This record gives sequence, C-alpha cells and structure tokens, in this order.
Amino acid sequence: MTRTYAAVSNKGGAGKTTLVTLLAGEYALRGERVLLIDADNRQNLSGWWTLCAEKSNTPDNIEVTVASTQRSIEQAIDNLGRAFNVVIIDAPGVDSSLQATIIRSSELVISPIQPAIKELEAAGQAVAAVNEINDQLGLNISHFNVRTRISVPGRNLEAYRYIKPFVAGLVAAEYRTRLLDTELFERNIYREIQNGLGTLQMQELTDPVRKARVEVHALVDEIERSRASTSFEGLA
Repeated sequence: MTRTYAAVSNKGGAGKTTLVTLLAGEYALRGERVLLIDADNRQNLSGWWTLCAEKSNTPDNIEVTVASTQRSIEQAIDNLGRAFNVVIIDAPGVDSSLQATIIRSSELVISPIQPAIKELEAAGQAVAAVNEINDQLGLNISHFNVRTRISVPGRNLEAYRYIKPFVAGLVAAEYRTRLLDTELFERNIYREIQNGLGTLQMQELTDPVRKARVEVHALVDEIERSRASTSFEGLA
C-alpha cells in the first residue's frame, strides 16, 4: 500500500527540498519505489532532478513529477502514486491554496525546523493546519517536526533550546504532533547533492558522507517507527 508523506513549512528556505531528497534516497536504498511530487513554484526539487539527468546521476527507484494545481496533485497521487511504495510531496514554501490539498492527501506531514524563531512560527502554523484539517474532515493525519541545519555552536542558541518546549506546548494544547529525536546537522554534502549529484546514498563513502548516511538512516527508522504509533501524548 502506498504511503504518502508531505514536507510542509510556511517559510521559504526551511530545508524542505533537502529533507525530501534525503528521505527519498534512503527509502530507495531500502528497495522501495519513491515518487517525488514538486508542488513548490520555485521548483527546486525538479531542478535538482534535471541536473541529475544532465550529469547522468539519476538515482534508481526514484521518479519526480511536477504538480502545481489541486487537480494535478490529486492526479499524481491517485494515478502515478499507485505504482510506488512511497510518495513524498515538496509543498510550497509559503501558505497557499495548495497546502490544504497536499495535507489532506497525506497520511504524514513533516516540518523541518531550523533554530530560529521564524522557523518555529512556520512549524506551528503547519501543525495548526494539519489539526484543523483532521478536525474538519475526520482524518487522522500525523505531524512530525525534525530539527535541521543544526550545528554544535547552534545548540547554545536560545532558539534551539526553545524548540523542545515549543513542541511540548503544542502537545499540551492537544495538537497532534511530535518532535523527532533525530537531528539533521548542517553538512556540506547536503548542499552539494542539490547540484545534480544524485542522492546522498550515491556518494563516495567518505567520512562526512558516512556520518550523514548514519544520520539519515536513523531519521527514516524513527519516522517509520513513530508513524506506527497512535499515541502522541508526552512525545514532544
């Protein structure tokens, strides 16, 4: 059965496209067929895919399609998506009329959070949108937050220290969300693969790449493990 996930944040440059490509590479490495839907008008995801094709770095088990309207998104999921194990949607980086379509079409929404106040606000808006759609339509869509572009010095920032209590406050207010334990650190390789190098999992296994792959492997394990859980109490 196809699983449909979406990367959603109301802030541009939050790291959604990087997150999507990292997840896709890991699922593909595990033998799952992955469809990526680029619904962001900036088309960073499809741009990465075009560069990969030009440089003969197209990854196995992954396909990319562009969908910029409600109808095209629904058609991509309903028609193309049936041939894939996992569909991951790169949502617009700002709130738009497409966001509700993307959320209600997904079983899981993931919001990247960098250690900055605007990032927290955007993640909170995504949580609210998911919960509103759940309430309106009687759905059971899950929402996860993942900390991205983390650095060792950055862990001393007030904004970083506020992420956990911020999500805990949302949970206490009975929003269906959780903060994942796995963090994505700021790594050069995450930026470099956007230049058409394929996926992280295709890179030569240098020490930095090995560390990154361990990180992404752990993130996908946690997503799948947490997705199977139905209780969100106390999981911030």
